Amino acid sequence: MRLLRSFPAAALAAVLLSIVGVAIAQGSVGLLLVGGVLAAMSWYVTEGPRGRSLPKWTSNVLIIAVSLNGFVDLYWHRDDVIGVLGRFIVWLTLIKLYERKGPREYAQLLSLSLLLILLGCLQSRGLLLASVLVVYAALGLYALLLFQFYASYERARAAWRESIPVGSRLLPSLQPIFGRHPELHFRSMMVAVALAGLLIGAAVFVIFPREVGQGSIGNHQIPTGHGQTGFGDEVNLTSGTRITESRKGVLNLRLLDSRGRPIRHDQPLRLRGAVLDRYEGGGRWTATGSGSRRAIATEPPGFISLGADEAEPAPTITQVFEVLKPSRSLFSVYVPVSIATRDAQRVLFEPSTQTLEYTGPGRLLHYRIQAQHIPSEETLKTLASGAAPSSPIEQFADFDVEVKTLAWDLLASAGIAIHPPVAPEQRWRWNRDAADVLTDYFHAGEFTYTLDTSSTILKPDLDPIVQFIFDSKRGHCEYFASALAAMCNCVGIPARLITGYVALEYDDGSDQYLVRESSAHAWVEVQTRPYRWSTFDPTPPATLQQIHGGDPTLADRLQWVFDRFEAKWSNGFVAFDRQSQSRLISTLNLGWSQKLNEALHATRRWMARVNRAFYLGPAGYIWMGTVALALIVAVIALVKMMRRSLAIRRTLRLQYLRRAEYQRMLRQLGFYLDMLGVLKRGGRSKPPWQPPVQYSYALARTHPEAAATVREITDIFYGARYGRKQLTSEQVRRARSLVKQLACPFGVKG
Repeated sequence: MRLLRSFPAAALAAVLLSIVGVAIAQGSVGLLLVGGVLAAMSWYVTEGPRGRSLPKWTSNVLIIAVSLNGFVDLYWHRDDVIGVLGRFIVWLTLIKLYERKGPREYAQLLSLSLLLILLGCLQSRGLLLASVLVVYAALGLYALLLFQFYASYERARAAWRESIPVGSRLLPSLQPIFGRHPELHFRSMMVAVALAGLLIGAAVFVIFPREVGQGSIGNHQIPTGHGQTGFGDEVNLTSGTRITESRKGVLNLRLLDSRGRPIRHDQPLRLRGAVLDRYEGGGRWTATGSGSRRAIATEPPGFISLGADEAEPAPTITQVFEVLKPSRSLFSVYVPVSIATRDAQRVLFEPSTQTLEYTGPGRLLHYRIQAQHIPSEETLKTLASGAAPSSPIEQFADFDVEVKTLAWDLLASAGIAIHPPVAPEQRWRWNRDAADVLTDYFHAGEFTYTLDTSSTILKPDLDPIVQFIFDSKRGHCEYFASALAAMCNCVGIPARLITGYVALEYDDGSDQYLVRESSAHAWVEVQTRPYRWSTFDPTPPATLQQIHGGDPTLADRLQWVFDRFEAKWSNGFVAFDRQSQSRLISTLNLGWSQKLNEALHATRRWMARVNRAFYLGPAGYIWMGTVALALIVAVIALVKMMRRSLAIRRTLRLQYLRRAEYQRMLRQLGFYLDMLGVLKRGGRSKPPWQPPVQYSYALARTHPEAAATVREITDIFYGARYGRKQLTSEQVRRARSLVKQLACPFGVKG
């Protein structure tokens, strides 16, 4: 039978797919190549022409070796218990694939494959693994149902062999006996099981949001590998050894002018996310926080001001953000003055730094921010609520003397006073000019920009900033920005570190900037007015353009499309929390309840018009209810009658008769269908292939009285159906009474 012959291939495909899934979850190309190739080769080795398999003692030795390797792997990766377990089960599965396989071994393989795919789900929530999971669910269900056939057949064959004497076992092998159309029945059962599982899974998905059980195994899910840093609300030069080069999308940004037309800039767009104005030493920058953050409640669809209502108006630019990887920090290219969201949300606005943070539940995936490119001093003062911004200068009063001396020498060589002027206007101009000189120092070519700093050995007795300026002179944007901020503050220029993203990649088709994980960037803001902070980026511009501003390749465009799908998967399914559940329920309630209310109101109005038209008075509603009930009963009766007519037509094959004969037999021969129903309820169904008369002879062996009744009913039926005899009303009543009489021996309802 084809179903039985297809089981080994289906089982191997399910196992191979589970190995692919766990390799994707761990991000291990080596595990995918080695495990996938060895699993595919097992088919040729064990199922090929020679059909070789591992001896039992060999597989036992290999299992012991794999177990010892698992302990060693756990010792070196104690923080990755799930990953270690996944690799161990992959090797164990490969050994089982090369063994001689029977029902027991196939059951073990299917169980191991299920465990592998579950471990993969614990390690990854990506769209690629989700696609593998969908295919595995269908293939695994197919293999599991086939396994029931296979195991039953093997058990029956083993029992058959045991029943044969030893000297007679040269008899032909047992062949399975199936009913008619087994493939059709198998497919129908598979579809039914799949639909039931899909409905149950959808119900569980909606009823139990993702917070349920959160954290129960999260402590074991610590990613391994070298440290990676992207955007964050702090900078630590000693913890991250490599800036991520991932091309995964983070967000999409559209800039619109006051008329709603898209804008494209030739210069890099720096998306401010976090302002770090406290240096704790050792290369670590954090945010101070003024404690005066204001809570902003958005009211869709309009914009909510952040506090600049009383300032003088100025042209604004609208930034439309589509977030692919949500974060608490909200980004803005310029100074934000108002914000809008799709749903009512709550955000916090920090006046001293003009930064926004999302504090509501769930994830904020879409928001719009209006900003001013060059805001007036009055606007900045209004946004800051009149509070003077914090200055990090005092934190560098006792910083390294050599750094301060270097900064003074650079200013003196450029003809700028080493000490700031006293007059306010001259002081702000001095801040700007001095910051330009110090920034040019890092652009001169003496420093090398590199994403990989793993070869730099940090000296414990030396600050990482000092080591970067005088020793290594190589690093990424965080080193450049930290060095410039330190030098500025050492000579009395208030400077702070900014982290966010730099946007240079523009898609002409969608008129938006594509921001990726590799676009994470750090730069410096210097105070150039009482409430104004100007941008200074010490990263060499050519390097910045080379890293972030190259034309997108075909792979980048495909990655962008995939990231959009993955973001919808992650934000819509993986992150389905209580807020998403409430939104879904409210949406369903809004749609159905609104339609139901509209239908009820329309029905009431129609009934009121009918009542007034016929002057029925208060009792008119009772009459209309009675008529409606009668119509419902009539419709139910009509449906039942149509179903019975279709059943008679299908059973007696009346569709080939002329119209008059068709109508006559449809009216008179319903008793034969009733007889078949009684026999079915009594557990004596007539096989479709057996003629009624022959069936009555077979029934006589166990139920003689019932057989005589069946024979008499059959004679009446034969005369009308094949003898073209028109039955009288007396014969029809006789046939119906015989059907009721037939129900007695079987104890069922006639």
